[in-house]
Amino acid sequence: MFTVGSKVVHPCYGAGTVVRIQDKSIGDTTHAYYVIDTVSRSMQLMVPVSGADDAGLRQVLNATVLREMLAACHEEPKEDEINSDLRARQTAMRELLKSGDVCEVVDVVRQLFYLNSMRPLGTVDRQLFDQGKELLAGELALSTGVDMLTAMQEVEDHLAVMLGEDSAEAEAAQ
Repeated sequence: MFTVGSKVVHPCYGAGTVVRIQDKSIGDTTHAYYVIDTVSRSMQLMVPVSGADDAGLRQVLNATVLREMLAACHEEPKEDEINSDLRARQTAMRELLKSGDVCEVVDVVRQLFYLNSMRPLGTVDRQLFDQGKELLAGELALSTGVDMLTAMQEVEDHLAVMLGEDSAEAEAAQ
């Protein structure tokens, strides 16, 4: 169970802070909901307390652990890791992003960054890439106490290491 002030991650909406626990009546029954202010989007999210586990709500990772996972971005993916079937790859990546598993999100972002270094990403791949970076930056921002721009820059710095670039060169490539 989370308390007010808990830093949490929703697999689809990213990181946020529980700002209150609110009771809502639906018909004859009353349910408690976590009200979460998200970091990356200006929105509030309501998650039923009783369904938080099923929704995939979890505690924000510690900054050290998160940075260790981001270090996986330093390695180029192997050719057999990236599905050459566009639709199958995009479907698989969409599911991995929804999983809420940081390792999976890092892997998706790493693969798409690598593909982008070979050729410009298509619209769907670009959206998946941006969504993955936003999920990682949001969690990093909450775990380290920095703003989203600073956290996004750190994510991009980790990606730039893969190609031996500095972050300004990597940003220009995107």
